[in-house]
Amino acid sequence: MGLLAFIAGLLRGFAGFGSSLLLVPPLGLVLGPTLAVTIGTILECAATLLLFFPALRHTNFRTLVPMVAAASAAVPIGHAVLTLTDPSLSNLLISFAVLCMSVWIIAGSAIKFPRGLFGRLFAGSLSGFFNGFGSAGGPPLMLYILSGSEPAEVKRANIITVSGVALISAVISMYCFGLLERQALTGGLLLAPIFLIGGLIGVQVFRAAPERFYRQVALIALVVVSSIMFLVNLFRLTA
Repeated sequence: MGLLAFIAGLLRGFAGFGSSLLLVPPLGLVLGPTLAVTIGTILECAATLLLFFPALRHTNFRTLVPMVAAASAAVPIGHAVLTLTDPSLSNLLISFAVLCMSVWIIAGSAIKFPRGLFGRLFAGSLSGFFNGFGSAGGPPLMLYILSGSEPAEVKRANIITVSGVALISAVISMYCFGLLERQALTGGLLLAPIFLIGGLIGVQVFRAAPERFYRQVALIALVVVSSIMFLVNLFRLTA
């Protein structure tokens, strides 16, 4: 699990997303989905401490406020679904949808999320729900934000900022739903140092990479982690 946490941190530091997509499915097989989602969210909080404040300098706040509000409001809905139902089938469908969207973008037929206020609310709501239900709120934000015309640094900062603010809502919601158990806190604290080392290396790689390289690697990484998530959940469902 330590190597997996390091790779997840590396991806998070470089792309600004994806760590929970990589971590939660295998953790869920061992610990159960609820505990895995909680640990994934704890590690996302650790990543936020590393990336959030530097990202604020490059964030486009004017366009992000509705997205942040929608994401924060939708997180408790995702937690409610997680605690009330068996999430195996839903996680499978979510991972399959993310995989299809990622392949679609890379193939050149980019999904046209509605722009403007409605588009930001829609993307934020999807992100918040997926964050609460599977600690997988990155893809909707990425698919929406990467379709914009901002430089790579601004896009990455926007993803980090929205995710970071939504995590505050996620932690409050986890506390209200009783998800912050001792086992989850212990697991998160044990993996956090390894995860943060990977994140620091990922940040340095991003700074050295050309802008065109960022979009390509970020989308390919999304395909890889969503494929892993889909296969693991398919195995979980059929086992």
